[in-house]
Amino acid sequence: MNAVQRIDLWLDTVKAPSWMDVIRLALGIFIFYKGFIFTQNFQALTENVASMDGLFLTIPIAHYISITHLVGGCLIAMGAYTRAMCLLNLPILIGAVIFNAGHFLTVENHLELAMAIIVLALLALFFIYGGGRFSLDELRRRDLQRKKG
Repeated sequence: MNAVQRIDLWLDTVKAPSWMDVIRLALGIFIFYKGFIFTQNFQALTENVASMDGLFLTIPIAHYISITHLVGGCLIAMGAYTRAMCLLNLPILIGAVIFNAGHFLTVENHLELAMAIIVLALLALFFIYGGGRFSLDELRRRDLQRKKG
């Protein structure tokens, strides 16, 4: 058994309480909502991405952000491929925390920074715990166990 399989086995043995499924659902809906807002205000998103120094791939990064939030938010809410979707969204939220921390002096960015930190923490938490008891990940795991024996 290689290291990745051992880590995956250990992560599957860590069980989150069932009330965390409600938090996962709310997180997924919120991320999907932000993706929808980014899609509706794509020009503002590209301007924000372009304002970060040293980024020359503004349009592809903006597309990555909006698509990953839309797809990832849906799948996190359903509990499908939860760890993978959290992993794909983590760099976006790290960038959001850095971006909002750099613009901390404006009053409306205090809330944006706090939301980015909370969402980043929740993504990291669900990357560790996975989808939870009431998720498509758990249904798939049970189905695989039933087929094996």
